[in-house]
Amino acid sequence: MESSKSPVEPHLFTRLLKEKIWGGTQLSAALDLDLPFDGPLGETWELSDYPGEETVVRGGSMDGVSLRTLMENHQEQILGRSRPSADGRFPLLVKFIDAGDDLSVQIHPPDGPKSPTGVGKTEAWYILDHEPGAVVICGLSEGTSKEVFEQEAGDKRVRNHLAEVEVQRGDCVFVPAGQTHAICAGVVLCEVQQTSDVTYRMYDWDRLGLDGKARDTHLQQALDVVDYEAGVAKATRASFSEGQDLRSSKLAECDYFRLQALKVGTDGGDLNTNGFAHTLAVVGGAGRFESCDGSFEARELILGDSVLLPGALDKVRLIANDEEGMEILMGVAL
Repeated sequence: MESSKSPVEPHLFTRLLKEKIWGGTQLSAALDLDLPFDGPLGETWELSDYPGEETVVRGGSMDGVSLRTLMENHQEQILGRSRPSADGRFPLLVKFIDAGDDLSVQIHPPDGPKSPTGVGKTEAWYILDHEPGAVVICGLSEGTSKEVFEQEAGDKRVRNHLAEVEVQRGDCVFVPAGQTHAICAGVVLCEVQQTSDVTYRMYDWDRLGLDGKARDTHLQQALDVVDYEAGVAKATRASFSEGQDLRSSKLAECDYFRLQALKVGTDGGDLNTNGFAHTLAVVGGAGRFESCDGSFEARELILGDSVLLPGALDKVRLIANDEEGMEILMGVAL
């Protein structure tokens, strides 16, 4: 029956909660979550078409329908001018990450034969909260040689070759496939990435997993995809013009997505899709979206909500609830 309904409206989703040995408590407190497990919360998957981990629409005319079903039945309307992933999935995955401890030193492969699924993983991080002096690891130190790194990447000596980037709230760090990286303790962020979960761990700080056993590492696969020319990442920040109630600033762009920060005021403004599928993650404040032509009902938005705007949806009106405004991290699927 759902296939006869129009999917051309903004879609909110029910999040998936991920217990991780390195997780923390900041994210669950900020989003007021009731966790179904005893261990720490590491990730919430907010919008996902990853196999076996597909999020489900919450409310609206497609309530209870998975993103996978939307793609199977309405792909042209959902994607518009955007391309699906190499395996036919919705191309972007949105998640929140709470690093109560350092994540493993890791790397993601590019699209192609070095990924077991054929789909790589390029991603970008938007910093939401952090402890004083917090850093992320993103890149290799200048002068790191391939020969030495390959000898030392699998043990604690790897730290000698890792570049640390100090981060503040509102910073964006772009992490292309092939970039050695680790999110470090005390950082909470929103991540927009290719729809992939392929991670090659080099070193996991000699700790045990939730099952009391050492977690698997994938040193040779990781070394096979290291991009020694990637350089050290640099954090970028939004720069907004004055005088508008819907302002945007580009943070990052690659072959797969364009990432922008939006600031929404109480008078609101219309966001045009230009025919591309968009993801909107509320990273500050609260507000609502409304239809510009009366074709769908208005919905409230709070911190942590993630919305899919189908490419066939011409535009949507965004409005903040109060003078503090609403902040949105927007991904445009290319």
